[in-house]
Amino acid sequence: MSRFSTGITVVSTAHDGVRYGMTVNSFTSVSLDPVLVLFCCERDSSLHDPLLASGVWGVSVLAASQQAVSQWFATRGKPGVDQFDEWSCRAGEVTGSPLIDGALAWFECRTWGIYDGGDHTIVVGEVVDLGAGDDDGPPLLWDRGTYRTLG
Repeated sequence: MSRFSTGITVVSTAHDGVRYGMTVNSFTSVSLDPVLVLFCCERDSSLHDPLLASGVWGVSVLAASQQAVSQWFATRGKPGVDQFDEWSCRAGEVTGSPLIDGALAWFECRTWGIYDGGDHTIVVGEVVDLGAGDDDGPPLLWDRGTYRTLG
């Protein structure tokens, strides 16, 4: 799988007044009618249970300049801590999920379905709002176990 290059996102939610996030490269489009996307969430991640409980979530597509953001949200062991305190973000207008400032694009989703995926839960969401950021620069990529960029 390390030979399959992917973009990098941060999936986020807010639940009981705490904001949670996780770096995700298993994000993909599922359907255009209705507009559905999915990602795979580790069952033991701090995001898992709050995301399923809230039923809404956001996705920030990271720019090449946001490697530090990706590294922070990929770090384990942050349960019960507001994980967005260090980062500039805003609450999504529809879901209230945190969206990272400077992201190339963002999506707000309502959970459409959840499916067993072994040690992960496959979460399918209906896109309820979306947009593109002001930065038209290159995306942050993951390839062969390291960060890469285009250009």
